[in-house]
Amino acid sequence: MFKRIYIEITNVCNLNCDFCLKNTRHPRMMSRNEFNHILDQIKPITNHIYLHVQGEPFLHPNLIDFLDDSYNYGLKVHLVTNGTLLSKANPRLFTHPALVQLSISIHSAQMKKDDLNYAILKEIVRNVEKSSLSLFLRLWTYNDEYLIQLINSLIDDIPIQFEGKRIKVKNNLYIDLDKEFIWPSLDHPTHSTNGTCHAGTIMLAILSNGEITPCCLDANADLSIGNIFEENIIDCLNKQRYLNLINGFKKRQCVETLCQKCTYRLRFNK
Repeated sequence: MFKRIYIEITNVCNLNCDFCLKNTRHPRMMSRNEFNHILDQIKPITNHIYLHVQGEPFLHPNLIDFLDDSYNYGLKVHLVTNGTLLSKANPRLFTHPALVQLSISIHSAQMKKDDLNYAILKEIVRNVEKSSLSLFLRLWTYNDEYLIQLINSLIDDIPIQFEGKRIKVKNNLYIDLDKEFIWPSLDHPTHSTNGTCHAGTIMLAILSNGEITPCCLDANADLSIGNIFEENIIDCLNKQRYLNLINGFKKRQCVETLCQKCTYRLRFNK
C-alpha cells in the first residue's frame, strides 16, 4: 500500500509563480471517465489521493464530481491550492466528506482583507474545529511581515511563534512553514549518486496525460514507468525500472539521473 498517490487532474494554472517549475507540457484537463479509470486501478493500493502535481485543481470544472467519485471509492482526498479561486468553488467542496485536508499557499494567494477569497478562508478557519477537515496554511517565505500579519488576522491573533516546520494553532488548523525548494530537472548539475527518497516507496504520481511516475516532483515524467490509460498500474509496478529505483533507495543509491540531480531528496537523507 502507498501512503498517498498524487493525481494531477490538470496541469493548467492561473498563476506564474517564480518558485514553480515552468510547465512545458500540453495544457490538459483530465476527464471524469479518465479519473474514474484511475480510481478503479489505484483503490487496492492506497487510501489517500492528492489532486495535484502541477496545475491548480480549483480550475477543473469537474472538481466537485471528482470528490463525489472519490467518496464512492472510499478514498480520502487532499487538496493543495494557490488560494486565488476559493470564491469560485462550489461551497459544498469545503464540507465534502471525501475532503480530509486542504492546504492553501498563503504566499501565492495574494489575499487582501477586503477580498472575497479572504472572507471565505476566514469562515473556513472559524468553523474548522467542528469539521472533519484539516486546514493547513502554507507559508514559504516566513520572513514576510505582511503575510504573517495576514495569517494572524485569519486566526484571530492567537499567539504563536513562527518557527519550526509545523505549528498547531488549534484542532484541525495548522500553519506549515518551509523554504522554497528547487524542482528537480535533468538540466541541473549532478549532486550525488548516494542517498534515499520516498519516491516510489510511499508515493506515486499520475500526471494529467496518464503517465505514472514514482516522484511527485517529476513534472515532465522523466521517471515514467508507463501510462495508466494504456497499461495496468500493477504491471507498471513490476517493471525493472521501478524495481531498480526503489531497490537502489534501500541501498542509499540513486540509480536514476533525475534523482542524482535532485536536491529536494536531501531532506530525507538525515
